[in-house]
Amino acid sequence: MIARNPNEKRFYDARLKMQRDEQARLDAAEAIGEARGQAIGEARGKAIGEERGALIGRVEILQSLVGDVQHSFDQLRALSTEELAEVEVLLQQRLRDRD
Repeated sequence: MIARNPNEKRFYDARLKMQRDEQARLDAAEAIGEARGQAIGEARGKAIGEERGALIGRVEILQSLVGDVQHSFDQLRALSTEELAEVEVLLQQRLRDRD
């Protein structure tokens, strides 16, 4: 749109600047949101990995205390978290029953 007089041109330019500034703010907010989302995802993944690693470690210790054939780390890692928790509970029960 080409303004017909200087006053309209000034309003047009001001409106165009406002639109561009707003788009720049939205783009910046989106980039920050994506970065935060990625950081949150990485933190959750790290926490889940640490939890699974600790669970696998407990299962390995319980297997050795009970005298079970120890599964390899890769075999235990292939199990879901729920399956590992079930194995841990069963091994704890076997250890209690043994005494």
